Parts: sequence; C-alpha cells; structure tokens
Amino acid sequence: MTIKLLALDLDGTLFGDDLIISDRIRAAIMAAQQKGVIVTIATGRMFRSARHVAAKLSLDEPLICYQGALIQHSISREVLYHKTVPIHLAHEIISATADRSLHLNMYVGDELYVAADNPQARYYADINMDLQLHIVDDLHLWLEAHPGAEPTKLVIVTDAIYTDDTLNLFTDLYGDKLQVTKSHPRFTEFTSKECSKGHALSFLSAHYGIDQAEVMAIGDGHNDLDMIAWAGYGVAMSTAPQAVLDVARIISPPISEDGAAFAIEKYVLGL
Repeated sequence: MTIKLLALDLDGTLFGDDLIISDRIRAAIMAAQQKGVIVTIATGRMFRSARHVAAKLSLDEPLICYQGALIQHSISREVLYHKTVPIHLAHEIISATADRSLHLNMYVGDELYVAADNPQARYYADINMDLQLHIVDDLHLWLEAHPGAEPTKLVIVTDAIYTDDTLNLFTDLYGDKLQVTKSHPRFTEFTSKECSKGHALSFLSAHYGIDQAEVMAIGDGHNDLDMIAWAGYGVAMSTAPQAVLDVARIISPPISEDGAAFAIEKYVLGL
C-alpha cells in the first residue's frame, strides 16, 4: 500500500531538547514531499511553535496542534478544526492546581497565559523558541474579563519525578470529562474530551480523501498512542512507553539514530 499522508510528532521524534532536526531527517522529509506525500506535524505544541518548525521543513499543509485540539493551515492559517476546554472545567482545573501549588499554563487564541513568572513557566517558554509569557496574576479573573474565551489547552508543568503522579491524580479527577495525557516528561495536559492526535489525523485523512491504510504516523509518547494505533503504518520510536510500542505496527530506532528518517526511507521511499 502506498503511503500518501505522513504525520510526524516533534519532541522525541524529530528532535530532542536541543530542537535540532538532523540533516538525514530533513532529507527524508523532503524526498517524501517530492514523491507527492502530504507531510504534516502532529504535536502537543502551540500552532505558532509548530508553524515555526513547518517553515523550516517547507511544509505547506494543515498542522495538528495542541494534542489534536486544533488543525490549522501552516501558511493560510485557515482553521479546519478547533475544540476548546469548556469554561467551567477550565475554572475547575485552575482551582485544583492552585490548591495543590502546581504551575498551570493556559492557552487561549494561540497565546500563553500564566499566573506567575516562575521556573516552570520559563522552562516551557525556553523550549518553545523563547515564547512570550502573558503574566496575568489570576487566571480566573482573566477568563471572567474575556467573555467567550475558552482555553484550547491547559498544561501542568512539574519536575519530571512528579509528572506520573500528577497525571494519575488528574486522570482520576477529570479523565471522564477531558483528555488528560502526558506529552513530555514534565507536562500533564488537558484538552477537550473530543480531541486527540488520532481523531485529528482521521479528520485530516478524510479531508484529503486518503484511506486510513495509506497513512503513516510516527511518535514516541503517551499522547501519540491513539494516532499510532489508528494509522495504517503506525510507527513508534523504540524509546516509547511499552503501551505505545504494543500498538505500533513498526518500531523505529531512537532519535539518536534518526529513527524517523529510517521509517520514512524504508516504508515511504522504499530505500
């Protein structure tokens, strides 16, 4: 079966903490495009961050952002799909995190709002190309002052040793109301219950009239699981959690060995 649509996770798949995409991965992506394959990004990152990477890779396609809560064209900025966190749940998450002295990022209109300028906020900004922080002191009051504004995503940033406990706690509290996932060793993320990378990839595939069997998805994290399971060619990096490896059709070498390029070269380019 010919692969016609390729969806690529970013962190841990195309690059590590250094944010550098290797020449081999760049060349494989370019060769896939030249072959006529539609190449997109599927990330938990904001649109502005994903768009920056897409520009470097010359991707002129809709991008899957915010764990699938937003699909927006990288050039025209046309929004194909957007689901937000219901306002009452956003207020609940803000209160629940404040009560536990946890740092919370709130994303509205592709901007990042935080209650305080602290190391957790700065860490997130640093790994997102020096993203501007909007410090508003009280997230509740900011939302109340902007009627109709609903977050696309909320993210708790903790030290890595606390992330799994945080994920488990908030999955128990909100897993029946929201998508709760771990996208990074330090991030616990909340999006609409209707959103996931897998759902977004299915939507984008239908948008292009491409069959599920003709789609490849490559990822490495818990938040990539349903995307990898859904795609006809689901590829997990070898460093992925066991649950992700279990649903993958293909296991690729780690990022240190250009695993994404390996999968593209073998299964898309036939090298």
